[in-house]
Amino acid sequence: MHFATAGTFLGVPGYLWFWLLTIVGVGGVIFSLSRRFQLMRLGRPEARFDRIGERFKHMLVFAIGQRKMFKDLYAGVYHVCIFYGFLVLALRTTSMVIEGLAAGWQLPFLNTPLGHAYLFSKDIFELLVLIGLAMATYRRLIQKPFRIIQSFGAWLVIALIAILMITDLGSEGARIAAGMSASWLPISTLVSKLFTGLAPATLQTIYTVLWWIHLITLYAFANELPYGKHFHVYTALFNVFFANLEAPGKLPTMDLENIDESTRFGIASVTDLTWKQTLDLYTCTECGRCREFCPTTLTNKPLQPVMFTKTVRDQAYHEQKTLLGSPGEGSGSENELVPTVVDPEVVWACTTCRWCEEACPLDISYVDKLVEMRRNLVLDKADFPEEAQIAFRGMEVNGNPWQLAPETRADWAEGLDVPLVGEAGGDFEYLFWVGCAGSFDDAGKKVSRSLVKILKAAGIKFAILGPEEMCTGDSARRLGNEYLFQMLAQQNVETMNGYGVKKIVTNCPHCFNTLAHEYPDFDGRYEVVHGTQLVADLVRAGRIKPSRNVTAEMAYHDPCYLGRTNGEFEAPRFLLSTVLGMKVKEAALSHEKAMCCGAGGGRMWLEEKIGERINQTRYAQLKETGTDEVCVACPFCNVMLSNAQQEVGDEEARTHDVIELVAEALQA
Repeated sequence: MHFATAGTFLGVPGYLWFWLLTIVGVGGVIFSLSRRFQLMRLGRPEARFDRIGERFKHMLVFAIGQRKMFKDLYAGVYHVCIFYGFLVLALRTTSMVIEGLAAGWQLPFLNTPLGHAYLFSKDIFELLVLIGLAMATYRRLIQKPFRIIQSFGAWLVIALIAILMITDLGSEGARIAAGMSASWLPISTLVSKLFTGLAPATLQTIYTVLWWIHLITLYAFANELPYGKHFHVYTALFNVFFANLEAPGKLPTMDLENIDESTRFGIASVTDLTWKQTLDLYTCTECGRCREFCPTTLTNKPLQPVMFTKTVRDQAYHEQKTLLGSPGEGSGSENELVPTVVDPEVVWACTTCRWCEEACPLDISYVDKLVEMRRNLVLDKADFPEEAQIAFRGMEVNGNPWQLAPETRADWAEGLDVPLVGEAGGDFEYLFWVGCAGSFDDAGKKVSRSLVKILKAAGIKFAILGPEEMCTGDSARRLGNEYLFQMLAQQNVETMNGYGVKKIVTNCPHCFNTLAHEYPDFDGRYEVVHGTQLVADLVRAGRIKPSRNVTAEMAYHDPCYLGRTNGEFEAPRFLLSTVLGMKVKEAALSHEKAMCCGAGGGRMWLEEKIGERINQTRYAQLKETGTDEVCVACPFCNVMLSNAQQEVGDEEARTHDVIELVAEALQA
């Protein structure tokens, strides 16, 4: 015996009404998705169909396995309940649709022991979904973390999902009350107690009404998704599958050799986005994780990653009709994003610290879009902050943003008997890439001398380029001046390859990232290590031993480009642990969550004109550990946090570098 899924309405059999509902519902979804797909196809091409096996594994871990979700345990728990509940319910919902289309026919699988086991698990998961929805409601109504964007759409989706769960449990309860279910459904059985004593005809009506509500809600939900923040239900798996598998700190290289008068650099309009960047926009859930520890958000700058993404996405949706015209026809966009839609201050605020990308559970990228917008402003419009011009000129003319004479680049090494590569005759293991800060900044020079002391103590053969070394171009590239970056990169690669360089050690995480991940695009393939990594290996191998007592208590600050971007958190901490008398304090925001000092993305050379100063905010966080002494592993962080100490009046406080402390701990 089976319940009829639909009666007769206005003289028409229920299954015919359901066929009409299905045609309209499914047709609406197909139309909406096809339009979104066409809009995405208008984007620039991007190669994301390589390394298929690696992509499947990445999708299984981060999309199906929800790996990043549990970085916020509470949100992770309720999202997993809802996510897996939906997956498990899918088969039951398919069965209900078939019931309507085929006048009561069911999947034969459901009447087997395996099917009964499935229905049991489905019953449990529906309860878990309701628990997850209750947790989500509590978070939005009671906890109200600042990162969450309150919206009608969010509440609508919570309501629709709840209706789907309740109506399915209710319909199963009616079947159980009528003695029609052979499966053990513990939650539905409890619901069936509500229907005890009701006549079979009444139970039939309850089942029919709940069945209709369930499926009408399903089709309404499916059609709402492409127009709200829950579009990720359709796109998330694809977005994670097509995620960037390159090194996180690597920016795409522009083809500057094959350009003509029609070439438009960077992103000026929504059609300048690549198809994957458009897919990013579709996939944003507005969860706000990206802004939780974002330095620009925490210091009241105009840039909040989630709002940036939402703004560009809304503009793409706004232009969809104009861009697509009739289905399949594209007319192009003339609406410039900056400054019409996106404030230039938003574009220039980013420090490229990548907290947003680290936090996003769906692998949405932000830095590439912002840098591409900078590229358009710099290369197409010559519109950029005045201070950037000073840095550009210094890098172009003198090979360093300080605009100091290149022939003085090796003056820091005077009296240390440091060999130049040109004089070493190839007799060196490592090229010590000193970097601009290590060559010209007073604090950076001390760190450079400290690394020389350590390398000599360990018997490592090394050499420097001296005046032949140019800025890596990290700041130029991240400020949007791709021409300047490529000029510097090609010149440096030609120099190093000419000397047969194989291994590089550098104290600057920005140089480290650029040399290791971006120079290979210019035939510069080297084994690159950060100073702390090499020194840590030397300590472990017993080639050096920090044996002098350096009594101090310091808060360690993780540099973004060493830690979050390149995954090195342990080496600096290990080295500090080997220094006798050293006590290291960890800030509340450390490791992957460490807040930026404010210097990345070329911001080292730009003034902060809006909101609080990032370096002072970060220093205040470090000071909360109970000490005003700071330890870093990056020359930019050294400058920014030293400045912060002076700016807030802590005149006696000092910022130290890990390498400097290890060198101090070596016996003279």
